[in-house]
Amino acid sequence: MMHVPEHLADRHGTELDVQRAWPRDGGRLIFEAVDTGNGRIRAGTIDAAGFARIAPFGEDPVLRGLTPAAMEGDLLVHRYKRRAVVRSDSLYTKFVAPGKAAAVASAHRSVAVKLADSGLTVPRVVTAGESSVAVSAVPGVSLHDLGQRSSLDAADLWVRAWQLWSLRWPRFATPPGQDGGSMPTHNARAEAQTVSRWVDQAVSFDALGLPADRLRRVQARVARALADDPSPAVLAHRDLHDKQLLFDARTSSIGVIDCDTLALAEPALDLANLMVHLDFRVAQGLMTAAASAIGKHYILDAAGGMGVPMGRLRAYASATALRLACIYAFRPPYRDVAVRWFEEVESGRGQSPLRTPGQARM
Repeated sequence: MMHVPEHLADRHGTELDVQRAWPRDGGRLIFEAVDTGNGRIRAGTIDAAGFARIAPFGEDPVLRGLTPAAMEGDLLVHRYKRRAVVRSDSLYTKFVAPGKAAAVASAHRSVAVKLADSGLTVPRVVTAGESSVAVSAVPGVSLHDLGQRSSLDAADLWVRAWQLWSLRWPRFATPPGQDGGSMPTHNARAEAQTVSRWVDQAVSFDALGLPADRLRRVQARVARALADDPSPAVLAHRDLHDKQLLFDARTSSIGVIDCDTLALAEPALDLANLMVHLDFRVAQGLMTAAASAIGKHYILDAAGGMGVPMGRLRAYASATALRLACIYAFRPPYRDVAVRWFEEVESGRGQSPLRTPGQARM
């Protein structure tokens, strides 16, 4: 068992700050770090004995074409041997293992069709190869970034963004059409399994430094809540949070990115995931409680208009809260936050309240 190291150094002595890691089989980790000298992203692996192998910048034996793209553009994400994202000009290129790009491109094209009448803006596939997919940039600023601003202008934009989102989202999260049978399904059982996998990893790596039985008890509570009276499925993003939504004040539009996870799921899945992420941003010190309350006010407003049962919203909120505790336990800058967050979840205080104040000031 090992914790994710906060700092590493490559063979040249270059110091790296580890930002996040993902557990793998056999006690291994893959990680993403930042070069303290130039801010570039570096990636690599850590074996079960704690030995780190750090790849040179932008190099990956699986992700074909990544190195020249990273040298010419901005490497934003590098999950070693899994995926990477490079920004260049007005394009974002996703690099994946050979043979997987077709599915990514297909998912993006499918989303564009399904969201055509929703009023939401999504990336457009520009080029697609065997190992990469380039998509257009979606205009606007992410709600994650907007939520950290404190000016009066930003406060006005924050409210406008959430008002617009609350009008647009119900037009997307609708029952599937005739082609719904070809879409993947993420039901309550699948969500419980996802939470279970993250709890297993947190226990295996002792990532939270807490007794396993405490995590298992909360996991069992979450599973029971998810199993109770599920709602009919609708179109779902499946990984909806504040970094995935962009607001363009100039055109008064809401954009959605990373849409290749589209599935059929209960509407509470996306709504709860988005709501709990706002609470977590407060715990991270990235957003004020007042700003979070504004966002949650409009999420709950949308949920009410969509007829989402509050019991389902609570169930998925508890699942998201536990999952975030486990995920962020593998991110050194926020490991202490993850421990405190889990303790809140364990006590029952860590679930997003289903009543929020009115439009509090940011």
